[in-house]
Amino acid sequence: MQEVVAGYVPQLNAAVKELLTRPSFHKLVNSLKDQLPHTSEPFLWSTIDPESITVPLPETIRSCWIFVLKKDVPSGCHYHPNSIQHMVMIEGEGTSRVGTISRQMRPLEPDASLDDVWYVIPEGVPHEFFPSGRDVVVVSFHTCASDELEEINCDSGAIRNYEG
Repeated sequence: MQEVVAGYVPQLNAAVKELLTRPSFHKLVNSLKDQLPHTSEPFLWSTIDPESITVPLPETIRSCWIFVLKKDVPSGCHYHPNSIQHMVMIEGEGTSRVGTISRQMRPLEPDASLDDVWYVIPEGVPHEFFPSGRDVVVVSFHTCASDELEEINCDSGAIRNYEG
């Protein structure tokens, strides 16, 4: 999975760094954090128009997302049958399980290796995140449009469309 990182993840990393300079981005994150205690969902999200990002994105990227995951609540095992997910944690701490690999999540930091902080999750690969101690904020890029993203619950097989 991580061999893919060398190719275009530096572009995505630059895009996230651009987002982090925007007051509107932080306002949106704070709004999601404020709403999180009032939902039974394990996470909340919002999309960002990829066209608003001035850093060139790889041609395969069709949507950009912010997810805020509730502290001490697993995200729920799921997979995306129609998208490759590219994700980086910008706040929080916890662990991840992608396929059969579990690891400590590391936040995006100036000296962090991209291999250590970025996840490239192929279509159909089950994944779950386990925030601990505080909410986790991630930026995620998908290879399908926001109104096309499907999530399949690993346990029930239930299908969720995030937007649309």
